[in-house]
Amino acid sequence: MNQPLLDLIAFAAGAVAVMVDRRRAVLVTCIAVALGLSPAAAIYGGGWAAVVVLGAGAAGAVAGPLAGTIAGRLGPRPGIDPLHPVATPHEGLFGPRSARVAAGVIALIAASWVSFNVPVGSVAPVQGALFPVAFIFTCGVLRVFLARTVTDLSVGVAALAFAVSVGWLLRGGSGPLPDAAGVIALAPVAAALEGWLAARHRSVAPEAGR
Repeated sequence: MNQPLLDLIAFAAGAVAVMVDRRRAVLVTCIAVALGLSPAAAIYGGGWAAVVVLGAGAAGAVAGPLAGTIAGRLGPRPGIDPLHPVATPHEGLFGPRSARVAAGVIALIAASWVSFNVPVGSVAPVQGALFPVAFIFTCGVLRVFLARTVTDLSVGVAALAFAVSVGWLLRGGSGPLPDAAGVIALAPVAAALEGWLAARHRSVAPEAGR
């Protein structure tokens, strides 16, 4: 697979990670980022690396709804609404959609610079092979840094887990696969936490109306 195609796939995945919001945001991010980074993982870490990345994406997609189902069966208890802004009641992550687009542009510029100027392991910067990891990593950092809800924070953590894990493989090949798998496991954990909180909060509303 040629580098421009890898970059295009990663760009689409990073755009999803920046723009997705509301319910199922973490689920969608896990699937999109796993699909966006699995080709790069396969090239630099081998077939098992791609399996780990895709498996983490599937685990993230399942962990949220599963945790929500379990939480919904428990007794209602007041908790944090993961979709409720903590600092700014009437604004989501990045504020208006135009600001999200601006954040994506910043991530694109930063990732392009890194991919052509920073060598990692045996990968020369002139190859531009760092772009998929750098772009999704930057998108994750932006979501975490500007997060105003638990859902926003969970999306950012999931994207960062995927990016750091694949970056680890890019730097060391298949050798650090167990360590990379440990890092990427943070993505389904974040999805499960967000799904749990969302279900617990929803279960309180019917009880409050009685």
